[in-house]
Amino acid sequence: MSNHCCGLFRWPLNVICLPPGPTGVTGFTGATGPTGPTGATGTGTTGATGVTGPAGSTGATGSTGVTGTTGATGATGIGITGITGSTGSTGSTGATGSTGVTGTTGETGATGIGITGVTGETGSTGSTGAIGATGAIGTTGGTGATGIGTTGATGETGSTGATGATGETGSTGTTGATGTGTTGATGETGATGATGEAGTTGATGLATQLRGMQIQLQDVEAISVASGAPVIFDTIVSAESPFISYDGLGTLTISQSGLFYVDWWVSTDGIEGGSDVVINFAIITSAADNIQGSSPIITGQVSGNAFIAIAAPLTMQLVNATDGTIGYGLTSVKANLTIFHVTL
Repeated sequence: MSNHCCGLFRWPLNVICLPPGPTGVTGFTGATGPTGPTGATGTGTTGATGVTGPAGSTGATGSTGVTGTTGATGATGIGITGITGSTGSTGSTGATGSTGVTGTTGETGATGIGITGVTGETGSTGSTGAIGATGAIGTTGGTGATGIGTTGATGETGSTGATGATGETGSTGTTGATGTGTTGATGETGATGATGEAGTTGATGLATQLRGMQIQLQDVEAISVASGAPVIFDTIVSAESPFISYDGLGTLTISQSGLFYVDWWVSTDGIEGGSDVVINFAIITSAADNIQGSSPIITGQVSGNAFIAIAAPLTMQLVNATDGTIGYGLTSVKANLTIFHVTL
């Protein structure tokens, strides 16, 4: 039964609506009853799903009723909680009825105050019914008409992207042809400038003179020169210096200081005695100069020269500088010596 206060009753106790009294002392909580045994799980075949019926046309939406005024809240009653009754067994699900027309919303009634009954014991769970067979899939409904919508507003322009990397430099183009142009006409020759004044005549320079002597060995009886002995020249070819003299015994005398150049050669034909195997001659002076010339060819012409700073007086000879006797070649001129210098 519904729990409406004032003049109505609530099972199992008759409740009379009274003015609210003082709150009583809270009673002791009763002991929890023992949990009942779990019933066996039932198995059952599912019933066949019925054919889906055609969808009914949607009814016209009713007008919304006027909202009623909210009633005054009633006073909260105080009552003894009743004992909860036992839960009844679950009944079989009935067939779903067609949805009725939604009625207008009624006014909200006043909230009643009643005593809560004692909670009853939980009943055993009923066995699960058998799973019914899956029903056939209904036909697919027709595709609805394509909707037509207005084009949306254009979006804002995006920010400019980052600048791309610089491309590689292109290859160098071919060189253009060289231009040719005619040579301009030669300008007229300018007038000759006036002759400058003659400079003063410089002082007369000092006169120089090449002086010297040439001597040779032409004696056909001369056949050799011993080790350490001078070449005995027997012929004065030219004597063009008052400062150079020859004694005919192989010694030259220089009576003027200065720079002197000596050039000589000797025709040879072997060496014997001693251990030397090459030809050596030397310009020997009284100032201890010893300027040699040599050749590995023992039969032929040996030559040499000397450039000497002389402090007069000084003597000079061309000497066999080996440890053996050197033979003269069978030539008409067996030796030659030239000495010269420049005087002011």
